[in-house]
Amino acid sequence: MLRQRQHNVQQQNALDERAILKTAAYWRANPLPLALKCCGDEKGVVWEKSIVVKLELDFPGMPELFGLLLSQDERFIAFEIETSPDHRVVRHVESWIDVTHEQSLSLHDPGTGVGHGALALKVLHTLNSEGGTSCDDDCPPNTSLERTRGR
Repeated sequence: MLRQRQHNVQQQNALDERAILKTAAYWRANPLPLALKCCGDEKGVVWEKSIVVKLELDFPGMPELFGLLLSQDERFIAFEIETSPDHRVVRHVESWIDVTHEQSLSLHDPGTGVGHGALALKVLHTLNSEGGTSCDDDCPPNTSLERTRGR
């Protein structure tokens, strides 16, 4: 039986950073669900200077939209939004919470290296300094998006 090789800390951090970049670049290059865009606009999010760190659509047992964004002022916002089936109309905002204090912003966590929050901040700074998107993949960042994008 073959053993799968584990990644060292630096390799895992590079993979995590790449995943954040892929998600952020995808949502910068493609239209956000209108309900999320409108909700963020009302809360002062400047989408051209913010990134989507995680976005799940139509996950069973959850509101239609939920995830994490990193705003232009470097605040992490966790959100859950109930929407119409096409994600155009906000029915109810379950939560819109600043969770910055819960993020690992450390550059040197023992055993894990750079914290997830620090990696997201690095991606935000990179995309903002490059003026838009920077990812060579134009496919959705995860398969759950593929089944709902066509609606």
